[in-house]
Amino acid sequence: MKLPYSLILFLLISSSLLQAQRIEKTINSGWEFNLENEEKSSTVNIPHTWNAEDAFNEGAYFRGKGTYNKEVFIPENWKDKAIFLKFEGANQVTKAYVNDQLVGEHTGGYTAFIFQLSEALEFGKANQVRIEVDNAHNQDIPPLEADFNFYGGIYRDLKLIVTGKSHFKLEGPAAGTQLIKTPDVSNDLAKVKFEGNMVTSGKELELQVSIADPLGNQVSEYNRPLDSDNFSIDFEIEQPQLWSPDDPNLYLLSANLIDPDSGEILDTYISNFGCRWFEADPEKGFILNGKPIKLIGANRHQDFENMGNAVPNSIHRKDYQMIKDMGANFIRTAHYPQDPDVYRICDELGLLVWTEVPVINDVTDSEAYHQNSVNMQKEQILQLYNHPSIVFWGIMNEIFIRLVFTRDMSETDQKAKIKTSVELAEKLEAANKDLDTSRLSVMALHENEIYNTSGIANITDVIGWNLYFGWYTPGLENLGKFLDDQHKKFPNRPLLISEYGPGSDSRIQTNDPKPWDFSEAYQLKSHVSYLNQVMERDYMLGMAAWNFADFGSSGRQDSRPYINQKGLVNFNREPKDVYYYYKARLTEDDFVYIAGKNFETRIIDQDQKVQVKVFSNSEIVEIILDDTKKMTSPVKDNIAEFQLELDEGKHSIKAVSGEARHTRNLNIKFRNNLIENIQNQPVLINVGAHSDFVDEETGKIWISDQAFKNNEFGYVGGEVFQQNNSKFQGTASNIKMTTKEPLFQTMREGLQAYKFDVPKGQYRISLLMAEPNRGASRENIYNLESDSGKTSEGTRSFDILINGVLVEKDLNLARDYGILQAVELDYEIYSEGPVEIEFRPQSGKPALSGIKLEKL
Repeated sequence: MKLPYSLILFLLISSSLLQAQRIEKTINSGWEFNLENEEKSSTVNIPHTWNAEDAFNEGAYFRGKGTYNKEVFIPENWKDKAIFLKFEGANQVTKAYVNDQLVGEHTGGYTAFIFQLSEALEFGKANQVRIEVDNAHNQDIPPLEADFNFYGGIYRDLKLIVTGKSHFKLEGPAAGTQLIKTPDVSNDLAKVKFEGNMVTSGKELELQVSIADPLGNQVSEYNRPLDSDNFSIDFEIEQPQLWSPDDPNLYLLSANLIDPDSGEILDTYISNFGCRWFEADPEKGFILNGKPIKLIGANRHQDFENMGNAVPNSIHRKDYQMIKDMGANFIRTAHYPQDPDVYRICDELGLLVWTEVPVINDVTDSEAYHQNSVNMQKEQILQLYNHPSIVFWGIMNEIFIRLVFTRDMSETDQKAKIKTSVELAEKLEAANKDLDTSRLSVMALHENEIYNTSGIANITDVIGWNLYFGWYTPGLENLGKFLDDQHKKFPNRPLLISEYGPGSDSRIQTNDPKPWDFSEAYQLKSHVSYLNQVMERDYMLGMAAWNFADFGSSGRQDSRPYINQKGLVNFNREPKDVYYYYKARLTEDDFVYIAGKNFETRIIDQDQKVQVKVFSNSEIVEIILDDTKKMTSPVKDNIAEFQLELDEGKHSIKAVSGEARHTRNLNIKFRNNLIENIQNQPVLINVGAHSDFVDEETGKIWISDQAFKNNEFGYVGGEVFQQNNSKFQGTASNIKMTTKEPLFQTMREGLQAYKFDVPKGQYRISLLMAEPNRGASRENIYNLESDSGKTSEGTRSFDILINGVLVEKDLNLARDYGILQAVELDYEIYSEGPVEIEFRPQSGKPALSGIKLEKL
């Protein structure tokens, strides 16, 4: 439990009637901002990034220098004070000037840093503050590359700190943190050591320290003169109230630096801490306070829709509260230290944390890169040391993935890359052990034996595997086999899964989930399988889903471009079905949830039963259909399944599990009646796909494809398009000129016709197409300069006929519209009966992604 800030202030004020204490305030508002590639400036508030929009547009986002300017008034009565500027985070090289005088420079985008301003200030006047931040690629600064955006800017709070001339040390890698260590903790006794540094003006000072328990009762105190700029004070707490996910008890340490002559408080330092102990056992898993606990949770990136990484603390808190609410006890702050408030929130909520530095994918073999990496790790450890939630210091993520996938790297270069990466890992581990022996070191590996053969996997205390069986690697069931094999080969190595999970798009729905279809149904299937396989293996420490939320990644070209969609919730934090599944699996209070928020309209065959899944943490679930019919189903893997026979129309389903209730409404439509009802609504078909696509803009549903049968509609001939060597259902590439990428990414290739058995009338036919092959020829099918008359290699050209009438001759999508570009062709016709759209190849195979037929 954390003491309310108002109570903290009351305790401080009531402990002394003297006036002076540390002042700490944000100076976030009203900065004049200018990018080096733009002439005009703008007024912005901090937190701020200049990549909140361009990182999600076509082309590379801007990486370079941005400049912030502001006048800051400094009162005359601060002349005898020490004044500092604190950055909680700015990406990635920062220089600060006061009155054109350089006051500090920092390298690294994810840890805090503090500059002393006093010597450059004019008191009683407005001072010009200029801050230059540069996020340009730099081979000597990690991260070099990664599957996330490197947003530029001062994207966390900017603060002014005012202390006495003598003060607790603020400059340096610890950025003001004084260390609270708990070297020995048991149920009976906790030993606490308070260590720190001060900057003094040469006169004798007094240090006053008190510790309050989670209820605010004072349990220890210290009040003595100081004889050095460094201090180390030992305390003991009998019968400590231990910190854990179930009981996140927090103690409060407050320290005052006092002038004994005047009694003035020159500076104040306040920090929460917790008492707990833990270990990673290679057979029994993770053990906290003497009891085994399976670590279950998620990774989390720090950006948010339309904000980039410049998010307020309120969103950080909302995110971690959602993670806690779903029953998680574990979080990995991938792939960098996050906002200081994040760790305070994890302390308060009871979330165990793996925090890491952004050494990811690749290493530069340079002294500067190595030193910057080590500096980042030192800053992370020293700044975050006091948080009881943190149990793992991470040093690397998938550091050989670029080496493995760079096919043209010579053997000599490969050996050099392995050598420098191992050397850096050893340096980072040495920094870990030099600064903190109480926590565990960890690195995350991708599925490749190189981590074992190189020896890098032997360096840290714990190994995390990023495993994507059933996604990047075939077979969900192969997860357990891989883990058992690693455990057998390395029986003394504690293991956890640091990443897992497929991408999902809440617009894509199906009851027949398949790998790489980006459906919510396949995401659920994958997570259920992973949870089962990990939970049944006692030696596994735990697992962290990738990712809590969808996040920005400018290189991504999935069903939503520029976004990694593996989140349990969307980029805007709207939960996907799988989020509620975790809540059913991990929480203890009665819980029930009917899956299918984005699948409430079902368009099915008339004789097809409606599949309904209900998530629950009970043994049996009851549903009440349309307030009359009751039925029950047993719960397996926290899912109860119902197969319902429903008529066309609207139905209500109420699920009951203990004291929990949940209701969902379904709208059922029969496929075989779509043609009959075409006067009222068009028929929309997601050609070449086994899933439905929900258009968020219109609410319309493009239904899964089907072969033609009498009195209905469907394709004749052809096969589902599959990109060469791709796991994706269709093409994984971004389709330009549309926001409905999934409609154009899947297609049927080589089809002969598409038929609709409709009555006579006036119709509009819309054909949706895109050329998926980047190497497709833009030439005419006949090379007129060639005597042979042979068709051009790689050309896709075809004619389109509607009811025998030629409407397109020699349609070449690449030539006429461009590659990977959405094309919609509309035709209005009068038909005396059934409508048939024929596709006659001239060269290559005709391709169709979607078709809409509406009666006019």
